Amino acid sequence: MTKRILLPLAVAALVCVLAGPWILVKYVEGAPDPLLKLPSERHPATVGMDGTWVVVPGSGDAAQRSQAGYRADQALLWETVTVSGRTTGVTGSLTVVGGSLQSATFAVEVASIQSPHHGRDNKFRSQDVMDTGKFATAQLKIADPVDLSAVPDDGAPASMQIAAALTLKGVTRQAAVRLDVQRSGDHVVVVGQIQLNFADYNISPPSPPAGILQVQPIASVEFLVNLAQQPA
Repeated sequence: MTKRILLPLAVAALVCVLAGPWILVKYVEGAPDPLLKLPSERHPATVGMDGTWVVVPGSGDAAQRSQAGYRADQALLWETVTVSGRTTGVTGSLTVVGGSLQSATFAVEVASIQSPHHGRDNKFRSQDVMDTGKFATAQLKIADPVDLSAVPDDGAPASMQIAAALTLKGVTRQAAVRLDVQRSGDHVVVVGQIQLNFADYNISPPSPPAGILQVQPIASVEFLVNLAQQPA
């Protein structure tokens, strides 16, 4: 009788162990935020590129609002979980002279970045990770002038890679930024991604007990900004 009871219990325990990570990924974590992308609807540019441009909220479509955040992978036993967090707390401006980007600086309110999980957000803001009590913002600043002549005026996107200085948790490093740029009516829309190593910025990813879940050391910063030209 004891064996008859123990065998089903052992099988049930084994099923729970095997299926647990899959259940967590599918039903608890859920899908991460979709990758940011340029609007599919295209409009020819109605203004020139030269001038000063500032970040504006953008359209009413939440997916096309100015925003920034992170994307990281977590290894949960044999399952990989991709997590993300976003904020619309993005400000900044850039200056274009003679078709060349001469300066650009953007700031993100790191403490306002949110994911679907309150506990993860609290850990994200902690001293070990982003220490937002001391370092409330992150900053991105271009390192060298950028030729924008390849950005068409018919609403078609252009892709490029530029060098920039990224500051996270008070540490500034040179970073390669992948950009998709689109001129649309009297606005410019820019989507960008930056890969980074947590250790380069003195960031210690969360490490739960027993090593069941491990945050991968490489993550991505991602952003979408809508830019409006300032009056001359």
